Amino acid sequence: MPDLREPYATALGMCIEDLFARYDVVAIVATGTIVRGGGDSRSDIDLHVLHAGTFRERVQLFYNEVPFEIFVNPPGRIKGYFNEDVSARRPIAPHMFATGVIVYDPTHIAAELAIQAKEILAKPPPAVTEAACVALKYSAATEFEDVEDLGDRDATAASILLGSVVRRLIECRVEVEPGWLPRAKDLIDRLRQIDPVCAELAVEATGKVEWSERLDAARKLCVRVIGYDGFFEWKSPREELAV
Repeated sequence: MPDLREPYATALGMCIEDLFARYDVVAIVATGTIVRGGGDSRSDIDLHVLHAGTFRERVQLFYNEVPFEIFVNPPGRIKGYFNEDVSARRPIAPHMFATGVIVYDPTHIAAELAIQAKEILAKPPPAVTEAACVALKYSAATEFEDVEDLGDRDATAASILLGSVVRRLIECRVEVEPGWLPRAKDLIDRLRQIDPVCAELAVEATGKVEWSERLDAARKLCVRVIGYDGFFEWKSPREELAV
């Protein structure tokens, strides 16, 4: 069992007891910021439960007033998550297994998965291709155009859409760099690491009071990330279609 402070230690014990009553448990891995010694009052405990059944299930429950997010899977499904995460450049499952605490593992399947997870994390993916990079920029530029189109006739709709556009621009800037992609809540921190100017413009575009100031900051962010402040000429690669 991980060395947890209260109320987490009691909560984890209650949860594990319940899991053995619910499932034919093969292994349990506890992970998340609380398990790693951090977290706050809003944090939950994540548990990967490997069982002998053939179904998968995702459960959210409270134990001792602590929220738990529980992922129930047959052991063979975890490698599929690993492969999917590598393709998406978002190593969610590998990170969980690599940094988690193995609570129960009589057959050592969780230990083997943890080794595989660490090997995956040790090989960050390359940057996207030039064609993919241009496609990302096109998508973000199109969304920014929509904001400007709405600005003069529906300020409320434009303001709502602006937040989405700023996030898309941040994602665009981050995705063209090599390496793993961050979780949504870590996007701005990653942007600060690779492009502090972009990060400051993103803060201004979402934090300023006046609409004109936010739009101006978003326009500067768009130019810095894409090279344009809206529509630009480009041509996608030809894709052969089955006739």
